[in-house]
Amino acid sequence: MILGLNELFKKKEKKKEVGNPIDFVITELEVRLRSYDNPFGCFASFIFVDEKPAFPRVKNTLAELRINPDVHVVEHHYSWKEITENTDIKGLKITKH
Repeated sequence: MILGLNELFKKKEKKKEVGNPIDFVITELEVRLRSYDNPFGCFASFIFVDEKPAFPRVKNTLAELRINPDVHVVEHHYSWKEITENTDIKGLKITKH
């Protein structure tokens, strides 16, 4: 019986060693906006570090834009680029938590 429990715990430990499913990437979010003041619309572009695959900052930014009743988000598109040791991040503000 004890041998069976040891095997069970070993299998659980192997599953934990899979690696980190979250990857930090440089994300560019482009948003097409329309408002009552500008019925032809305008574009906004944001560049920031986000977490792939969930992209919480993209979702949060879109939610904050949609809160304003005077602005309507017509469409949005985002792209991302992996961060490597050769990636230039000079223009990005990095905050350590």
